[in-house]
Amino acid sequence: MTEILDGAAVAKITNEKTAERVSRLNKPVTLAVIYDPKNDGSRLYVGMKSKKAAALGITTLDIPTDENATTASVIKLVEELNADEHVTGILVQSPLAKGVKEREIFSAVAPHKDADGLGATVQGMLFGDALEDYTVAATPQGVMTLLHHYNIEMFRKSAVVIGRSQLFGRPMFALLTNADATVTLAHRYTPEAMLKAQLKVADIVVVGVGIPHFISGADLKSGAVVVDVGMNYVNGKAVGDVDFESAQGVASYITPVPGGVGPMTIATLLENTVSLAEKY
Repeated sequence: MTEILDGAAVAKITNEKTAERVSRLNKPVTLAVIYDPKNDGSRLYVGMKSKKAAALGITTLDIPTDENATTASVIKLVEELNADEHVTGILVQSPLAKGVKEREIFSAVAPHKDADGLGATVQGMLFGDALEDYTVAATPQGVMTLLHHYNIEMFRKSAVVIGRSQLFGRPMFALLTNADATVTLAHRYTPEAMLKAQLKVADIVVVGVGIPHFISGADLKSGAVVVDVGMNYVNGKAVGDVDFESAQGVASYITPVPGGVGPMTIATLLENTVSLAEKY
């Protein structure tokens, strides 16, 4: 029988702990969010983050970029926020306007304010498995929190991560590697036969490529743990990158879409924000 990895329930627990930590701080926690107001998904997501942050006692400073935004102008904005002692965390909401080099923007964020862990400094610490505290991109860190909550073993397990973005796939690969899993990093351009062969031996599958039903139950090893990071809309309905119906009965654990990784991403971002405020 397939067990549901209930991200909404685990996010609720995480948020309760975050709110308690905020209440114990003797200073305000403020998260600055830079986003492209022309992107419908970004506007929706920023609104959801702001609403949840307010419920936990975190102030958000939502900053839309203007229509003529350039890499240089956004970096200048980031540098101003880095210097603002009232801002305890910074999030650069991807995607930004066409032509803006996001990797340069991510790395312009001061490490001690990098709430989403996307800068080169903190990602280097992740890949180096550094002993110091550092933030990790919210989506993959949220996945790890979910796996730990359900006591899913990663040590010596075979894992496949499908998706190679800086926001998800690459840090997900590093986190699972640091947890002593043997990890293969694949993506939408991995040859089909190669990917199917990898999936058939994978104990853990984490997929985020933005293609509806990219993975079916027939592709999976029996008993695999399946984490679906995808969020797609088909005929007005939210669906993941995994065909949920066919995967049930094959997977031992699976995340639903919605209600799986999405709530964990927001909860982890706000958890990161409070961690930075506590430390700095």
